[in-house]
Amino acid sequence: MPANNLYDHLINNNIIGSEGITTFTLKDIQIKVQDVSVVGNIVQEWLGYYMNDNNLYYRIKDNTQEFPDFLLDENDSNTENLLEVKAFINSPNFDVANFTAYARSLRTHAYRLDAKYLIFEYGLSPENNGAIFIKNIWLKNVWEICCSSDRSPVKLQWKQGDPVNIRPATWYSNRAKFQPFENKLEFVEALYQVIRMSRLDQNIQNDWLNTVKTNYQETTNSSL
Repeated sequence: MPANNLYDHLINNNIIGSEGITTFTLKDIQIKVQDVSVVGNIVQEWLGYYMNDNNLYYRIKDNTQEFPDFLLDENDSNTENLLEVKAFINSPNFDVANFTAYARSLRTHAYRLDAKYLIFEYGLSPENNGAIFIKNIWLKNVWEICCSSDRSPVKLQWKQGDPVNIRPATWYSNRAKFQPFENKLEFVEALYQVIRMSRLDQNIQNDWLNTVKTNYQETTNSSL
């Protein structure tokens, strides 16, 4: 099932505007969870139940911490129809991926560049009853939610001079200073510029771009 089918199903099922409440029960005491930091994980888990209830095919890896969050290909392919789920409130502040792990993985799993990102924007219910509501959703390619920054060719979180996590653009705003990349090649070339600035192994730095291009061709039968 392509990710756009899931996206259309959610839109047609009026997901925008829907409210949800997170509760926790222990020893017969039930509370409404007010901590919005847990919403992203809960939305991802809820999405699995949503697909079950609506007979929409998906799989997850045995190691649920591995990329991606959902495998949507009914032919049991692990290289196509990959879906990541993200959520945010107020402005995008989630991690797109760990920079070093992502850069290393693209050398042998360049098909990850074609993964789709289903992104939920949520807000707090105006009734202040502990509920959240879905304000918007997007289905994007990775390069459509990433951009450059004043500091580097890709917007990143930095710690002690090292790139840590890839951070998202404000892709829905035409007034944002840095707009998303135009295509996957532009995104990959920007990643390579950061790699050349980083402390990754010199061998990886030297051959990374050509290795990713070759692997993408081999795993997708198309070129960057």
